[in-house]
Amino acid sequence: MNIRKALPLVVFLLAGPATAGTGNNLSAEDIARIKQVHSKYEEAWLKGDADGVRALFTEDCVLLPPHGDKPRIGQKGLNEYWFPPDGPPTKITKLVVTAQGIGGDGQIAYAWGTDEVAWTTEQNGKTTSASHKGIFLNVLEKQANGQWKMSHHMWDQAVEHH
Repeated sequence: MNIRKALPLVVFLLAGPATAGTGNNLSAEDIARIKQVHSKYEEAWLKGDADGVRALFTEDCVLLPPHGDKPRIGQKGLNEYWFPPDGPPTKITKLVVTAQGIGGDGQIAYAWGTDEVAWTTEQNGKTTSASHKGIFLNVLEKQANGQWKMSHHMWDQAVEHH
């Protein structure tokens, strides 16, 4: 291949990824609403409000749990993973979700950042505590009413048992 003909293509390919990620067409109101989704997520978990958590996700949501666990699809998959009817009583005692980046195009958005969570589980009369710090990536879809819901939620963590 002629280097003079290939050079513009190479420059385009190298510059493309750098400029593709810089466009953020979210309004200040959209960004505020996306931050609010994450605040409501924290609040719902801390209150033990399973319906409040579910309401923040689309019907066809996808959970991508840590450590290569299988994807959970739709509200059914979300319930099976987080709210199994035969699961031990679990209480979230701490949840801090810190979005470090938010972007998107006004209909689809992403948020990524860090989280800290702690919880207790009761089983066979014994209460155990666990916690972790981790990272997350959420994809959100703007709904017809202007609100945002999570369509994809991915996270990873380092587990620390107490």
